[in-house]
Amino acid sequence: MEKKEACKSGYGVCDRAVMSQPSTPAKWNSRILDCCIDRRVCLCGTFCSMCLACQMAERYGECFCLPLLPITMMMMRTSMRERYNIPGSLIDDWAVHMFCGPCALCQMAREMKHQLG
Repeated sequence: MEKKEACKSGYGVCDRAVMSQPSTPAKWNSRILDCCIDRRVCLCGTFCSMCLACQMAERYGECFCLPLLPITMMMMRTSMRERYNIPGSLIDDWAVHMFCGPCALCQMAREMKHQLG
């Protein structure tokens, strides 16, 4: 009986795509206006939002100075939504950061605290 090779490349790497089932959609751990749930995050987001943004970027695995560039926190929110499977859209992320930036920043910080421990 002939033994079939699992991979033709000979290096143990296959050209087949790995298929996985999508997980169920999640939701934000807290609402956008639940700023006072975490007092430290609330105070830091209100009075020193750039410090909070830099800490969040570094904890998220990005360069700590990423928030100094325009629209990067909105893009980080989009990335966070995709990573944690939270429904939404780029337009939603833009609107939240445009009209309620500090609250969005605090919500993201609370979500990271919840997800990463």
